[in-house]
Amino acid sequence: MDIQKISSLINIINREKNTSNILFTMDKRGIDMKNISIEHSYILLNLAKLLSQYDINIEIDEPHFERKNKEEAIITLIDDISIYTEILRGEDDNTKELVTKLINIKCNLIKEIIKDERAELILTKDELLKFDGSNGNPAYVAIDGIIYDVTKNKTWLDGVHFGLVAGRDLTEEINSCHDNKEAILSKLTPVGKLK
Repeated sequence: MDIQKISSLINIINREKNTSNILFTMDKRGIDMKNISIEHSYILLNLAKLLSQYDINIEIDEPHFERKNKEEAIITLIDDISIYTEILRGEDDNTKELVTKLINIKCNLIKEIIKDERAELILTKDELLKFDGSNGNPAYVAIDGIIYDVTKNKTWLDGVHFGLVAGRDLTEEINSCHDNKEAILSKLTPVGKLK
């Protein structure tokens, strides 16, 4: 059994969980990441298949929403590219092809992150008030200092949610009403920060 090969494949799959989260987060922000995500999933499955030849099965987690800033995400991707370039030297053709594809995905993802020039909003509580979902304005709410877009959320019809009105800091309200705050926030799109 090739212990070094197994270790290398497990290391790659574990590192790729981070890239899955970056892809998922970018997609949640409204950037079209579908094709890159599909290709990435396909490569992960093939890496897992290579491992299964050694009777080792590894679980590939569902991606989850991560609030990483652009710089952190880019540094993570560059670190992976550097490590994968080293890995390429000693691998067989099957693994080399998959690792090369992962490097390309990471390069494309870095380009997308850099290209995403939408400025992050920084609003005061008074400025946030105009984003109440009325008169064609988007509906934003602030929770724990992060501003979320609830405009297209079905539970926020016209900027109102069970008597709560968008355009406000609703940290206290969500903390008192919901035990599953993180699950709820993971479904919302962050658009900025409260000053």
